[in-house]
Amino acid sequence: MRLIKQQTTSQRTIQPTSMGIHTSILDEVKINSTNVMLVPKGTTAQRPASPNNGHVRYNTTTEQFEAYQNSAWRSMRFKEPNQDPGITQQNLGNGDATAVVFGPLASGDAAYPVPAAAQNVLVHVENVFQVATTNYTLAQNPAAAVGSGATVTAGAFVTGTEYKIITAGDTNFTLIGAADSNVNTVFTATGAGTGTGTARVSGYYLVFGSAPDTSKPVTVLHNFDK
Repeated sequence: MRLIKQQTTSQRTIQPTSMGIHTSILDEVKINSTNVMLVPKGTTAQRPASPNNGHVRYNTTTEQFEAYQNSAWRSMRFKEPNQDPGITQQNLGNGDATAVVFGPLASGDAAYPVPAAAQNVLVHVENVFQVATTNYTLAQNPAAAVGSGATVTAGAFVTGTEYKIITAGDTNFTLIGAADSNVNTVFTATGAGTGTGTARVSGYYLVFGSAPDTSKPVTVLHNFDK
């Protein structure tokens, strides 16, 4: 015989009898109601310190239901196409027949700011469609040796932004937050800096096999995979 057990020793416990815990073979929590259930909610900063897979809550920062899945918080998506931000066109500047690195990529979606793979974006150089892994690859913080492009010169660094050193020049990067002034060091700028050193903003970039021609615009269309 199936039994439903429920506390009745306190008026602060589950009331009325629409919710119970099945202790028989089913071993389930069951809610018999035509009304609603309010799940835990709070900001991103208020997430539990040690979540477990299967935890569910409402994030009041992103205004999204989220679940802790495969050791990461993930937003629960609706069945209809995502309308926020929807398809986003990002212009990455013009080619100069030398630069092969373009970015950083920004989809406009705070939960999924970059594509999972190179095939998940549509890339054009002027009006010519580019084939993923044939014409370009996707790289996180590409090394300085991988072509040029998308670099910022000391004096224009933005405080609080994370960069990767591309060329040291005569810039002392240790004065603006870096552990050293070595090429490929990642640091968060504490000032604009001075000198001839260059860096790239941390993020994901398109790396072309051959440099786009001079004056040819590089355009990316995001969020087709959502």
